[in-house]
Amino acid sequence: MPSTRSPRRRPDDARRTELLNAARAVIAREGVAATTTRRITQEAGLPHGMFHYWFSGKEELFEALIAEVIEELRENSAAPAPRAGSEESAGVADRLRAAFAVARRDQEKQPGRQLAFYELTALALRTPALRDLARRQYTAYREMSTEAAADWMAEEGVDLPGGSQALGELLTVLMDGMTLAWLADPEGSNPEQVFALLETLLMRASETQRREGKRLAHEGS
Repeated sequence: MPSTRSPRRRPDDARRTELLNAARAVIAREGVAATTTRRITQEAGLPHGMFHYWFSGKEELFEALIAEVIEELRENSAAPAPRAGSEESAGVADRLRAAFAVARRDQEKQPGRQLAFYELTALALRTPALRDLARRQYTAYREMSTEAAADWMAEEGVDLPGGSQALGELLTVLMDGMTLAWLADPEGSNPEQVFALLETLLMRASETQRREGKRLAHEGS
């Protein structure tokens, strides 16, 4: 994203990390609207002037936070190990299960943290200087989901309408919406049921295409 700000590299990055961690804690506990630079430095136990030593303002800090979210998702997007007793690689539903497990642990470790991510996205959409960051955030989500979809389609030999891009987009909105629904109503949401349904539908699509392929091969022989 174009910026006129100069890089703020300092000898001791530990202070910057402390400020980012403090900002996460304040946003998770009190929300974006209540997050001020003074609250952040108080949370970090640092002089208020230290904030502006590292960041030009809250927008730059929020930009760094959203960038961290994207990086964490990339690190956690690796395919999970095959299920116990199975030699088959993990399918797309298993990847969603693994991603949701990370979100659940994250929320349990620091209540409000997952909701803070949605608040930061909304802030980015409402802030012209950060709007492109929100676009990049969801581009990253789609890229990770599309990669998982492409791997599964290649392994299963499936050609779905719209290809891996459409399936990747479906996985993105499913995961995003499922997480938000769970945050809003944990007791009324059943993510595992949704993931199991997705798994069943994809397996049926795969089986249907295999049968059709065999039928066409038989007719052509």
